[in-house]
Amino acid sequence: MATMNPVLRLRRAFRSVAEPQPRSEEQMDEAADEAADAITSYTYSQRESDLRHAQMMAEMREYMAEVRNQMTLIVLIATGVLLGALAIAVTVILTVLN
Repeated sequence: MATMNPVLRLRRAFRSVAEPQPRSEEQMDEAADEAADAITSYTYSQRESDLRHAQMMAEMREYMAEVRNQMTLIVLIATGVLLGALAIAVTVILTVLN
């Protein structure tokens, strides 16, 4: 029983509890113990943990690249607007002085 997949053990335990036929208290306790044991024995393996961590890091790198691109675009647009405003101001000042 312990080598069975914990999710399958949970499904079986919950199905046995949900059956419409009456159950004795002992059978209900047995099903509850089986469900509790399946829950406590369900843990990630080291490989699953490493794969999940690698996936999260890849998503984070992608997100950070998008943010970096957006910030670069914002800086370039702001610089362009400021330079344009400065060029207009210089043109107006030189026109007024002449």
